[in-house]
Amino acid sequence: MRKKKLIPALALALIMVSSFTLGASASNGLQEITAYLNSNITVKMDGEAQTFLNAQGTRVYPITYQGTTYLPVRAVAGLVGLDVNWDQATQTVELGQTKGVDLIDTYKAYNFAFGGGNKNAKCGQRQSSEGLTEDISGVSCSHWLWFTTNTTGAGTSATSFNLGGKHDTLTFSYYSKEDATLTVLGDNGSVLGEYMIPGGAVAQTVTIPLLHTSELTFQMATGKWRNSAYVFNAYLDAE
Repeated sequence: MRKKKLIPALALALIMVSSFTLGASASNGLQEITAYLNSNITVKMDGEAQTFLNAQGTRVYPITYQGTTYLPVRAVAGLVGLDVNWDQATQTVELGQTKGVDLIDTYKAYNFAFGGGNKNAKCGQRQSSEGLTEDISGVSCSHWLWFTTNTTGAGTSATSFNLGGKHDTLTFSYYSKEDATLTVLGDNGSVLGEYMIPGGAVAQTVTIPLLHTSELTFQMATGKWRNSAYVFNAYLDAE
């Protein structure tokens, strides 16, 4: 029987995300533990023993901690045909099909506009390159669209993206601190989606058809003062 090897907590974290680059700084969520690399455990799929490798092709083993067996996520996901991605900004392991093209980080918004008699209704775009984060409905985001009203009275703000007719669908999340209405417009003002947003409700995620729209516009209307609303986690289908 091979001797079990002690490994520190950081090594455990690295193995669990299967060689994703986590960055130099550690999250406050890390907790130091004592665990074991366990080369005695055999994992079989359809009766066939599996060998787990990291992204560099080095063999990795299951980990035993307090009676529970932990397996390297990339290797296991590969067995069942799932894509695996690491989001450094949110420290998230993402399983499933790739999300597609990131709208807010890939395209630059333009035509920032306000209306409804409230000149303090504003909007803007934050991209990951700016190095900022925002907690939106319990989700830590590195890029988003924001819409605000700073004084009493109804206000509407809007911004657009030039997609060049390259995409079929858009999936995105929305959230507002106060009651608001989000309208998504396509070419010639056609309505692609409209959503009544209860103030403070958990963020919702929707998918809409784009019909190869060239100009995509997000319009946020609110009747409350000092409101903040957001569109985030917005992904277009691959071209």
